[in-house]
Amino acid sequence: MVIHLGGTRIMGILLTMDGRQGAELVRLVEPRITVPVHIEDYTVFRSPLSDFHAEVAHRGLRSEIRTVTSGERIALGVADQPSRSIPD
Repeated sequence: MVIHLGGTRIMGILLTMDGRQGAELVRLVEPRITVPVHIEDYTVFRSPLSDFHAEVAHRGLRSEIRTVTSGERIALGVADQPSRSIPD
């Protein structure tokens, strides 16, 4: 899962999740791999990547976190997983 972090708000509107919100998304989706993007690229970011790492560790989440540097490319694949039913 690619996750947009940074805790960015412009004129009060949330544009990217902060570390707590990102960890909550990881908890809900339970991806095997999480790739945070758009981290610490701009001065408007208020939640550094370390916030996300700390929150993931605090919650004991098992997703592998793959951090990439700006401009780096990685291959993203789709894992063969049985579909999960969503409760009503």
